Amino acid sequence: MEIIMSTPSYNSRLGLFDDPTLPLVATVMDVNAMPEQFTRYLHASGVDPKWQVMKCAIEKVYYRPGKHCGVLYRLALRHVSGAETDEWIYGRTVPAGTEEERFEKALAGLKPTPSAHEFLRPLPPISFWRDLNMILWVFPQDPDLETLPQSVDSAYVRQQVEANLEAFGVSANGSAAQWRCPEFYYDRIKFMPSKRCVLRYHVNLLDPSGKSHEKTFYCKIYNNGNSRYHFDMLKSAYEQLTVKSAAVNIPRPLLHFDGLHTFWQEEWPGHALLDVIDQYDWQDIFRRVALVLASFHRSPANGFDAAPDLNEVLEKADEDAAKLLRLWPQQQALVSRVLELLHATKPVFDKQEMPAVPIHGACRIEQMLARGNELALVDFDAVTLGDPIHDVAELIASLQYMGLTRGLDSERIAVASEAFYRSYAEQVPWACDRRRIGWYALAFLMTKFYSSTKNLERRALQQIETAGKAICEDWLNTVGAM
Repeated sequence: MEIIMSTPSYNSRLGLFDDPTLPLVATVMDVNAMPEQFTRYLHASGVDPKWQVMKCAIEKVYYRPGKHCGVLYRLALRHVSGAETDEWIYGRTVPAGTEEERFEKALAGLKPTPSAHEFLRPLPPISFWRDLNMILWVFPQDPDLETLPQSVDSAYVRQQVEANLEAFGVSANGSAAQWRCPEFYYDRIKFMPSKRCVLRYHVNLLDPSGKSHEKTFYCKIYNNGNSRYHFDMLKSAYEQLTVKSAAVNIPRPLLHFDGLHTFWQEEWPGHALLDVIDQYDWQDIFRRVALVLASFHRSPANGFDAAPDLNEVLEKADEDAAKLLRLWPQQQALVSRVLELLHATKPVFDKQEMPAVPIHGACRIEQMLARGNELALVDFDAVTLGDPIHDVAELIASLQYMGLTRGLDSERIAVASEAFYRSYAEQVPWACDRRRIGWYALAFLMTKFYSSTKNLERRALQQIETAGKAICEDWLNTVGAM
């Protein structure tokens, strides 16, 4: 059957795109209606009717106009007895007429793995929800992460823990063979279907005397062999920046499993800074964030790949802006102004001499943990050597963008950003030109705008033309004052 493609149009009332080829997008994105829909579907599939879906949070969306809309749901389920649990289910709604071929392709070559929750096992690991023209994958089943089921297999994980006791501080002596790992469970932390998954493992080790030793660490699963590269970069960052210089708290990498595209990393006990940020004075905490980043940037390091230079950053901004405009041409005026200024001013910034220092590459508040007065920056598996202003601009731009995505107060953000900038500039020997920061920020905002469209971040989409434009205007004025 031939699928007639038509161009989606932005619906400001819904904060979504009206896509005639995918008419059910608004339905599958309705978090108020989906719990009841899921409850009916689960019961029709044989799940015990004593279980109900109480909440349906959307954690990730992959929207491809005219092709599919993938939605990662985290279902909160409750039994009539009061027992509660949660589970990830990834759904992909597809154009009418393609569903049979897509479903057969999803089934082909995959070994079905049932849900970790026994009560959900009547629901096939991969199923087709006809009412929504949606293919469903029940965790740990995934379209591309073929090794994910093994990473949550209790027997396998416990066996690997027992085989690698040295990683957990158990000496490789005769008594090591007497240690046992009888218990394992995991928390669902972050899941990007088809790409990667982060789980928090909890294991119980029994020593030869029968004494219990609780261990908690993270498991990161990738969709390809790049996991080895990320692990090696993380290990190098840990050895150079934590062990040798104590510049930054990086949780210790433990083990890499080549065949599984997976590695384990020690836990740094704390809370996501974003979750507890209101417990702190914002000016104070962002000054401390600046100290952490400055200490990281001042640390001697080598052996890392080169970070993207200005040419590559601009190329990425051009590409993402073009993709944004294909989907949302109404943003042409703002995007054109941003790109024109980026191209016109880049030669000025090319002439500025900046040191090549270790940079995080994705330096955002989401990557920071807090424990009392201590802070830790995490996810160093893509560290590179490059312009420190790249990290500074990313942190400020991402903080500003949280006004769109999370509704953070713009005035508090402005005060926090200024406190961060001033504190960072006082701690480093290189120039912290606000115009250079603005240049990077504008480039990054093009990617953030496009990311919000392809991930259907409704709150952000509804504010790009107002708050998003205002952020760009401020940076345009800063960079343009040359």
